[in-house]
Amino acid sequence: MANIQTTLKIELDPRVPVPEILAVIRAVTPFHLGQEELILIGVMEAIEKRLMSLKGVEKHAEPIPEPGRKPADTGELQPDK
Repeated sequence: MANIQTTLKIELDPRVPVPEILAVIRAVTPFHLGQEELILIGVMEAIEKRLMSLKGVEKHAEPIPEPGRKPADTGELQPDK
């Protein structure tokens, strides 16, 4: 049976990090049809966590609640009421 692997090889220009990071996100999401929102939420959560650590916020600080997010922070979205 054929073994097919999709691999992206990406070169980034560190002098312009924001557009380069955005280009990577745009390149990766087409491989995960129907999951773009979940990917972006995961990236957003990782960015928020990093920003909190840069600001010196404790690791166990309470996250700011988001509309539609379950309080247990399971990563699942609730329908807006």
